[in-house]
Amino acid sequence: MKNIAIGILSIWLLVACDPVVDNKEMGGIVSESELKLDVHATTDGGNEIIMTNNTPGVGSYWDHITGISTQQTATAALPFLGEQTIKFIGFCDGGQVIATRTVTIKQIDHPVAEEWGLLAGSGTNGKAWVWNLEDYDAVYGTGGWLTELEPSWDVTPVEELEDLDCELIFDLNGGPNLTKIDADGNILEKGRFAFDMSAVKNNPDNGEQWSIGQLKLTGVSVLSGHAFYDDSNIITTFEILELTDDTMVLCWNPSDAEAWTDATFWCLRKK
Repeated sequence: MKNIAIGILSIWLLVACDPVVDNKEMGGIVSESELKLDVHATTDGGNEIIMTNNTPGVGSYWDHITGISTQQTATAALPFLGEQTIKFIGFCDGGQVIATRTVTIKQIDHPVAEEWGLLAGSGTNGKAWVWNLEDYDAVYGTGGWLTELEPSWDVTPVEELEDLDCELIFDLNGGPNLTKIDADGNILEKGRFAFDMSAVKNNPDNGEQWSIGQLKLTGVSVLSGHAFYDDSNIITTFEILELTDDTMVLCWNPSDAEAWTDATFWCLRKK
């Protein structure tokens, strides 16, 4: 009888005690049409853009192509000409809402990172780069990783260079564009470029800075854009060793390579 009583009591407790459930409902999601966004240039056709979210209760995430901001009001100087799309993600109680706004940039009248102009120039035609046969005896070859600044070990003779008469054209028309063309102007490859001047490397022998940044390409590579000893290894991330208005020196090796191992170097100049 004692066991039966205990069983009946257990069943009663299970029926009588409801589980604790949190029935708190989530707030609603603001629709795209309800967003109060103001995106405009500070000058007529200028490249400095102010982005403001005036929507009550909605947090901000701005993607302005060159970076992001989580401020309700953000300002960015864009380096690109033409129609540009600013992306916005609004965060509210019920989730998120996505919207875009466009601006048309006709002139670069506010300062941008110097490297945009060094790579692509300031005009709508962009800037062409070719092999730097004027300043270097060898423009494509190998040298010491993290230590040397130009190809000096195994090199390709000038008459055997791939893409000898080709050009790389960087431009900012609508975005960071990079096009490889042949001597007749035919497009061989076309893609985009980006750079990170905070990604530097030091010479482990003396601790001095060796590279000044990184160049990253998408959908395109440079002249003879592969590792020196492996034609199938197409390179799209380069260490920038030199970048002026007239000259550019790039280098590549696997990121875990030891100092003084065979790295591939490219020496280019403004056409």
